[in-house]
Amino acid sequence: MAAQPAQRLARIQHSSLRDLVVDTIRDAIIQGKLKPGDKIPEIELAEQLGVSRTPIREAIRILEQQGLLNTRPKNGTYIARLNPAEVRDSLLVRASLEELAVKQALEQATVEEWAALCDALEGVVHGMRHALEAGDTIAAIELDTKFHTLLIDGANNGYLSRTWSVVGLPFLIWAPERELYPLAEADSTIAFNERHAELVTVFRTRDTDACTASIRSHILRKLVDVGASAAEAETRPRQGEEA
Repeated sequence: MAAQPAQRLARIQHSSLRDLVVDTIRDAIIQGKLKPGDKIPEIELAEQLGVSRTPIREAIRILEQQGLLNTRPKNGTYIARLNPAEVRDSLLVRASLEELAVKQALEQATVEEWAALCDALEGVVHGMRHALEAGDTIAAIELDTKFHTLLIDGANNGYLSRTWSVVGLPFLIWAPERELYPLAEADSTIAFNERHAELVTVFRTRDTDACTASIRSHILRKLVDVGASAAEAETRPRQGEEA
């Protein structure tokens, strides 16, 4: 019997390499390996990752659009620092998107469909808890992203989902989120998980006003924390100054 020809493997797409670089830089930011204000060394990154500078530059453009990086003309690219005004605006936009998603999902879903969505969300919350207990910050933040994306997609509004992928999603993995709520700290870990569990409890009531109010509060609570963080930064002595 003639030997069967070996099945050809799919060619690696250029965009896939770019996405891998995006994920690698994003994860380094989340883990604190790259800190706000650090300069992105394109040549060094290309050497470390074993890729050309082209996917590095493509990844930088994507991360800049997401607010994770800032490019300064003739100076280089840096990890974005906390900007209270920009964070405030982004949170207001994100809250509006998620409120709309919850409202539309409740209007369209049957009792069974809404219960299934709540079950899925609860499963994600359990996954978050296990990830946090294992100290896996990356997995916890990815599950946080999944939680809120499930809500958005539950509205069955393609335009809303596309808008969310550009506007809302980056702010779940943005460096200020990690700075405000460091998941390595036990208190933050408990609060992070409990806040999502409380959302699911409210969602199971199917009370539209309560559900939309809870998701808005869940997101906009950060406005107070952002203001407090900015005020603390103002009182902190600058480099070279005495405390």
